[in-house]
Amino acid sequence: MGKRNWIFVGVIAFALVVFLAWAFWTPNDSWEQEEKIKDLEDRVARLQKELGESPKQVASLRAGSDETTRARRSAQRTVNNSRREAPRLADRIPSPEPSFYESVRSTSVYEQPSASSRELASIPKGSRVRVVGSTGDWLEVRSKQGKPPGFIRKDDAVLMR
Repeated sequence: MGKRNWIFVGVIAFALVVFLAWAFWTPNDSWEQEEKIKDLEDRVARLQKELGESPKQVASLRAGSDETTRARRSAQRTVNNSRREAPRLADRIPSPEPSFYESVRSTSVYEQPSASSRELASIPKGSRVRVVGSTGDWLEVRSKQGKPPGFIRKDDAVLMR
């Protein structure tokens, strides 16, 4: 063996001796590690218990949330319905007897006094319509053929004399 090989073997032997000495004289931490392991096991057990209770808590929160949501939706429906009916009742000017109007242009008959409501029918220009009341800028019309009542714009008809 050459000089180089002996130096290499010597360095490895020295490293091995240093490692074994360090391992032998280092204080034993196994007791501390056991305490840490027990502490972690206790924490895991506590978390598993909490996790087992979580579905019950989630279910009770959902039930309460569903009841609150239902109550809120019901209240919102009531408000929306009252808003929808309020102008119709407040602005309506009842006619003692029906008046007859003539349409000045083709117009649509709507379910409510609003262009965004559902369109029920269409009336051609020059048609005679029976008006039973008015609401704001809308005339409430009734059909002789038994069709549902509806609303047309005031600008689309003139009173017949």
